[in-house]
Amino acid sequence: MINYILLYKIRKLVKNIIKEKIKDEEIATTEKSCIGCLADELSWEIYYLIKEDKKK
Repeated sequence: MINYILLYKIRKLVKNIIKEKIKDEEIATTEKSCIGCLADELSWEIYYLIKEDKKK
C-alpha cells in the first residue's frame, strides 16, 4: 500500500531543494522546465528506495 502522506512530505522537501538549487544557479532550467514534474519523479524514486530499505 502506498503511503501518500510520506510521498507528499518527500515531494515537498524535494521541490524546495530543487527551487533552492535553481535560485543558487546550481541547476539550469529552460522555459519548458517543470519543477513539479521533476519533483514528482524524484519523490517516487525516493519513496520506493525508502520502502525497499524498510523491507530489508
